[in-house]
Amino acid sequence: DAQTETEMPTGSVSDEPFLGPLDIILLVCLLAGTAWYLLKGKKKENQASQFKSYSIQPTTVNTMTMVENSFIKKLQSSGRRLVVFYGSQTGTAEEFAGRLAKEGIRYQMKGMVADPEECNMEELLMLKDIDKSLAVFCLAT
Repeated sequence: DAQTETEMPTGSVSDEPFLGPLDIILLVCLLAGTAWYLLKGKKKENQASQFKSYSIQPTTVNTMTMVENSFIKKLQSSGRRLVVFYGSQTGTAEEFAGRLAKEGIRYQMKGMVADPEECNMEELLMLKDIDKSLAVFCLAT
């Protein structure tokens, strides 16, 4: 029996603590992080309810911008007869419209490129007042 006592350890497993110092540190950090996350969400809710209200005053429409965006006036003042409108999100149609406007020179038609969003498209009916005029629309997705 003396030999079996030396082979078996004298300490038992129940002497070791259930949580070591590293386990306690990790649990404290986890609890602190959870508390911070929950309190941060409540703080943002309080700030969101404190929005200030502003009133926006309507402004009058400047008639000079309508004259500046008149593609008919630009065509008449520069002696051009070709207008190429483009509509594109990536710029493909704009590039192609530029090529078409330059190609118009081969047919004795000086051209210009215009974005329909920046022009008053109601003036398109007045294009018939310009002799031998042409409007081309290039659209791309």
